[in-house]
Amino acid sequence: MTRHSRLIMVVVSAILVVLTTTLGALAAGPELAREQAAPVPAAGEALAGCTKMQATEVGWVTLTDDGDIDEQVKAYPSGVTQITPVFQYNCVPKNTTIVTVFTFNGETVLTDKESLKSSSRKGLYSYPISYKDDRPIDDGEWGVQFFSGKTPLTAGVVIVGGTAGGGAATSEMVAVEGKVTDKKTKKPIKGATVLVLNPGVTIQNFIRGGQKDRDVYTAGQTDSQGEFALESPLARGEAYALIVVAKGYKATGHEGFTIAADAPDPLVLTITMTK
Repeated sequence: MTRHSRLIMVVVSAILVVLTTTLGALAAGPELAREQAAPVPAAGEALAGCTKMQATEVGWVTLTDDGDIDEQVKAYPSGVTQITPVFQYNCVPKNTTIVTVFTFNGETVLTDKESLKSSSRKGLYSYPISYKDDRPIDDGEWGVQFFSGKTPLTAGVVIVGGTAGGGAATSEMVAVEGKVTDKKTKKPIKGATVLVLNPGVTIQNFIRGGQKDRDVYTAGQTDSQGEFALESPLARGEAYALIVVAKGYKATGHEGFTIAADAPDPLVLTITMTK
C-alpha cells in the first residue's frame, strides 16, 4: 500500500462533510471590508438559454477614484490600501449568488456573498477590499475564490509587496509546507492529513469517483507540532484542489489553489480547523 493510499483511507471517513464545510466553516475577518466604490454587475433580462454562469481567469486591477478600472497589475507594491480581483462572466442565470472567499498566505480572512440580478449580458464582477481603518494591505500572498453558490467559478492569487523583475530566478516547482492549528485555541493539530488532487480533479470529482489514489497528486501529514510538508512540489500557475481532514475536526476543502510566479520557495501555509 502506498503512502498516498494510507492517507486516503484516513480521509474517506471524513470526506463526505467537505462540501458542506468548505464554505460553512469560513469566518469573515473583523477588519477587512469590501470597498463600496466598485464596478457593479450589469443588469438585464435573463435569457432562457442562460442556465450556467461561466467566468474567465481572475485579474487583479487598480481602480480610479470613481471606482472604474484603471489598469491590470501582476503584483501590488507595499503600501497599497486596496486590492481588487475581477473576472468577466458570460451571463447571470436566475437565483445566482456569488460567494467570495479571500485568503492571506493560505489562511481564510474574509468571506461574503451577494445575490445578482439575472442578466443576458456579459459583464465584469469585482470585489475590492481594504481595511476599515485604511491602513496598508499586509505584504504577502493574497488569494481569492469565487463560487456560484457552492460551485467554483474561478480563482486567483497575487503578491502584495513583491518586486517586479530584477530578482533572482524562480523555479517552476515550489515546495509546500505549513502548519495546521485549531482555529479557537491556536494549538497545533497532530495527524491532520493534507491532500492535493491532480490538476483538473475537483473535490466533487474525487468524492464521486470513490477517492481513488490516482486522483491524488501529493499529500502530507502533520507531526506533533502540527507541521507538514507535501511529498512533491507544486507547479507555479497550476490550479489544484486541497482537502484537509483531522480526527475530531470538520473537514475542509479549497478549490483553485494556485502558486503565483513570484511566490517564495518553499511556500509556507497556515491552515486552521474547527471542531
